[in-house]
Amino acid sequence: MMSAWLLRLMLAMLVAPCWSGAACPATSTRVGMAGSPVRAVSLDLTDMVQPSDAMDRLEQRMRDVGVTMVALSAGRLDWTGFRWSGHEERWSAGVRESGRDLLMEGAQRFGRWAHVSAVVDVFAPRYLQKRPSLRALDAAGRPIPYHASTHALVNGPFGDELILMIAHIARHYPVDSITLTELFYYQEGYGADDLALYREYSGRRDWPRTADGSIDVDHATIAAWRSAMVAQFVARTARVAHMHGKQLFVDVRVGWDSPASEGRRSGHDYRLLLQHADRLVLWNYIGLSGATPEYTASIARYVRRYGVDRIIISYGLWAKRGAVLDAEALQQAMVAGQEGNLPHAWITPLGLMQEEHWQTLAAVWRGAAGCAPAVTSPRRVPDR
Repeated sequence: MMSAWLLRLMLAMLVAPCWSGAACPATSTRVGMAGSPVRAVSLDLTDMVQPSDAMDRLEQRMRDVGVTMVALSAGRLDWTGFRWSGHEERWSAGVRESGRDLLMEGAQRFGRWAHVSAVVDVFAPRYLQKRPSLRALDAAGRPIPYHASTHALVNGPFGDELILMIAHIARHYPVDSITLTELFYYQEGYGADDLALYREYSGRRDWPRTADGSIDVDHATIAAWRSAMVAQFVARTARVAHMHGKQLFVDVRVGWDSPASEGRRSGHDYRLLLQHADRLVLWNYIGLSGATPEYTASIARYVRRYGVDRIIISYGLWAKRGAVLDAEALQQAMVAGQEGNLPHAWITPLGLMQEEHWQTLAAVWRGAAGCAPAVTSPRRVPDR
């Protein structure tokens, strides 16, 4: 296993903009018109491994409906969508079996006309299987197979290695932004090392507890601590992304009881995150939450306080019991978002899209293929 000092040295070398006199990569100069709406579609690794003729048809379909941003899966720390030199054992099956660098191919293809975002999934079940001590524990003390502990993320080797991966992408791939996904903690992260962080942050001796003695996962102090820890890692990621001329986007949960609750109980305080991230991508997954499509307008109106160009609404096509959100509900939700004066939309996942969904995108976006969103410097969000 890599020693801690060597890992830190590698990290310093990789995040440095021009280490050892090497030429710095050119940053993206492709910018969009001010106020240009984001119209994003998300591709996972199974979409990206398709043969070139299928990708040609997909690309044309995207352009026909007016897509301006393409989100490409970069994979996970332990399952990459790219040929990460020195980490061949972590290449995904699609990369190994095809011999292709899926992220590079996609970035070069779609980057000719759209903003390209490399999506980094924070889950790492294979990595954690070999390092069980780094797994998060739930409130009952049971290990969670896909989630690293909060301590391992912010102060441990998991976070260090994840930053190495992100730095590699930001330095070597022609993408415009990095998007962090699955970066949340709610039922996850109650081990002894996490408790030490919580005690340091809150000044309390133990987790807050309910009447029966179990950990009160909904307590306000836990939400505040979670949000501070997630924001700390986002700040670190933002420094790496911005150093190499990339924007940073972060997927976040929404409050289904009220938009004002944001995703704080999962570590998503929007104001804190936007002090570092360029945009937030809100998981407006009405098919899973049971919310009406019209609730999207309430979300949109609330988040406008952070700036209309700092927020993208993600319209998930998942629904309960393995179903797919129907095209009519998707259209109603997207229209509600526009009525809330928040035009930026992200459709996910591509694998669930049916013909009716493509027709919905064409109808809502009126088939206008706008320009890609601008690459901008991070902006600070004032305290509320």
